[in-house]
Amino acid sequence: MPHEPTPRLPSFLIRQPLLDAHYRVAGYQFSLRDRIPVEVLPGAADLDQVRDEHLIASIVDLDYQGALGNRLALLDLAPGTLDNPMLGQLPAAKVGVILPGADPDLAPRASRLAEVGLIPVLEDAGDDASVPPPACQWARLDCARYDAPALGERAAYLRRHGIRHLIAGNVGSEESFEVCRKLTFDLCQGDFLARPRAGGLRRLDSGVMQVMDLLNLAREQAPVEKLEAVFKRDATLTYKLLRYINSSANGLIRTIQSIAQALVWLGYEPLYRWLTLLLFSTGRGDGRDDALLRNALVRARLMENLGSGHLAADLHGGLFIVGVLSHLDALLSLPMAHALEPLRLPNPMREALVAGQGPYAPWLALARACEHFDQEAVTSLATAQGLSADEVNLAHVNALIWSESLER
Repeated sequence: MPHEPTPRLPSFLIRQPLLDAHYRVAGYQFSLRDRIPVEVLPGAADLDQVRDEHLIASIVDLDYQGALGNRLALLDLAPGTLDNPMLGQLPAAKVGVILPGADPDLAPRASRLAEVGLIPVLEDAGDDASVPPPACQWARLDCARYDAPALGERAAYLRRHGIRHLIAGNVGSEESFEVCRKLTFDLCQGDFLARPRAGGLRRLDSGVMQVMDLLNLAREQAPVEKLEAVFKRDATLTYKLLRYINSSANGLIRTIQSIAQALVWLGYEPLYRWLTLLLFSTGRGDGRDDALLRNALVRARLMENLGSGHLAADLHGGLFIVGVLSHLDALLSLPMAHALEPLRLPNPMREALVAGQGPYAPWLALARACEHFDQEAVTSLATAQGLSADEVNLAHVNALIWSESLER
């Protein structure tokens, strides 16, 4: 009987950023695996390993490496994949592989990973009976398991036994992030960034309000003279506009020196898009707004990549705007409905952001799901839009590559 080929699985790329103590994106955890083990029929390949091999092949691919740049890629692989020779093809010193602390073969596996230039990352099991092997200099702790004093004690224990770098996992609030910063964790991951800060209401200062006024004027396609008058009230806004227009990315032969000329050259839709991003430049100076903007950019570009071919042409521009504004509640530490009040958004945008309804809602839900380790949700949402795993993954990688290119 001929050997049956291993089935190609509809595995969707999922990412979660790894942030340093200054909110800078230092890497991503990537996954193509379900949280729930897949039942394997007799005689079939281990489906978890099939998914892992697909993920490894993707990280080896030059497009993925372009998306990562010099950032760390953290992979959570099935136990059966940890001895796979494909691991030796991953880029050295840029990929961390999580190893369960309860693994009886922890020490030799950590050594083999280190020998091929990968970073063994101990998944802390909270068991003082197990000592990290010498090859493990990184460890990840589940913050949801500990209160603040116990987390500090566990971090100190691991450091006493040779761990030099700590990753805080499951960081669910700004308060938890602050605890991890004080305990000098190197990296944090979790949903805390995209949540409004508790009690952290940001006063809508004049700069934010002026940007919102300009957004409303640009959407209404107000006369250039009216837009120019708002810019003239704020020298910083004028400087940012002229710097953006004259940046090398725009490739202008002649420098633009007036507000009116810049507005005419730019046009209403690109101006609206640029102003939406400008909302994130009035931050507190702690880096949080920059991290929110980076995630908003990937989310917005992913929505644009996925939805442009499926929506009416007059709705295309709204995909990017909805993606960026989907972080406005976290930016301003307000409920979304209140954060959007000063903006006279078209109904389809407001419906997606406030009620999860309308033509933009499925694309926003899919982009958000790609940021969480829930394959079932991504699969369901993508299938409903008639999208294959390959289409979603390519759109996701291209969004990451595009966001990285903005810093170069």
